[in-house]
Amino acid sequence: MASHDDQEAFLKAMAIVSAPTVQGVLTTLCELKVFDIMMQKVGLDGYLTPNEIATNLAAKNPDASNMLDRMLCLLASHSIIKCKSEKDLTRSFGLTSISKYYVQDQNEHSLAPAHLFTYHKAVQLSWFCLKDAILEGGVAFTKAHGGISVFEYLEEDKKLGELFIQAMTKSVDPITRLLHKYKGFEGMKEVVDVGGAHGAALSCIVSEYPYIKGINFDLPHVVQNAPALLGVTHIGGDMFESVPGGEAILLQRLLHDWNNEESVKILKKCHEALPDSGKVVIMEMILAELTGNEDAIAQNKFQMDIGMLILCQGGKERSAKEFQKLAVEAGFAGAALVCEDGLYGVVECYKNM
Repeated sequence: MASHDDQEAFLKAMAIVSAPTVQGVLTTLCELKVFDIMMQKVGLDGYLTPNEIATNLAAKNPDASNMLDRMLCLLASHSIIKCKSEKDLTRSFGLTSISKYYVQDQNEHSLAPAHLFTYHKAVQLSWFCLKDAILEGGVAFTKAHGGISVFEYLEEDKKLGELFIQAMTKSVDPITRLLHKYKGFEGMKEVVDVGGAHGAALSCIVSEYPYIKGINFDLPHVVQNAPALLGVTHIGGDMFESVPGGEAILLQRLLHDWNNEESVKILKKCHEALPDSGKVVIMEMILAELTGNEDAIAQNKFQMDIGMLILCQGGKERSAKEFQKLAVEAGFAGAALVCEDGLYGVVECYKNM
């Protein structure tokens, strides 16, 4: 007879086997905008029945409400949504503090774009090529798409490219919290965000320090669709050729896309653009040593690291020591981890000490 510990281990292993069902359900409900329907109709405090949701979807399938009921039950079992049983044995469901992040419309902090990008077919195909990438070399995503890199693919597939930008822009909440904690921009006149997409992070900095002139620098096809932001100027260009100068250059969620060699090239271009007293501010997930007792924050970081593994040539999350090594190789006098908050940390790279 199996011991209690063996049974617990088996159940955990089975949960891992069936884990993709949760992601599949979340993806489908995001595509149907079910969480938006719940928010619009009853807000965070109310409940809707599966039949009411199906009616709002204008579903022609007579079994739609039953299918939705089963899917919503799965999410409720994981406390992603809440469930209330009615006297007639039917159920109704409501949003929680977790599922509110999957509401898309008028939600600046929605994780739905990030989820839909992660579980898009073009990205998911990468997993079927990871074994070949390990054995033969190369990048899983590139192998899955006939030699096209993820950034080339995003430029060709405009719809997926826009979803990626939305994912980057709307998942800026942890960066925003870090920016409120980090005080390294105080007193500066000009800050450049290299690879800043539509300028969400820089807008947060300028709102905190209105005297700062913000320069958002990214590829021309990215910034051409960027919204007008108070105190922020959008400039298009190639960071491997040159970057605009400023007292501080921000690299947030950028270097994890690139291998060590390319990261050093980016840092060298930043070094050239800085005044003698300037610094580069790196905001990334900072990996710690494994302890065997990792919390949700550490698990998220290692999961993101694997996301970089399948998408980008040499892309990875790094430890503070790895960032310090890159900075010195790029010509900086030194670097230090100065601040951490939740998922992200700040490494400052000093042109002169």
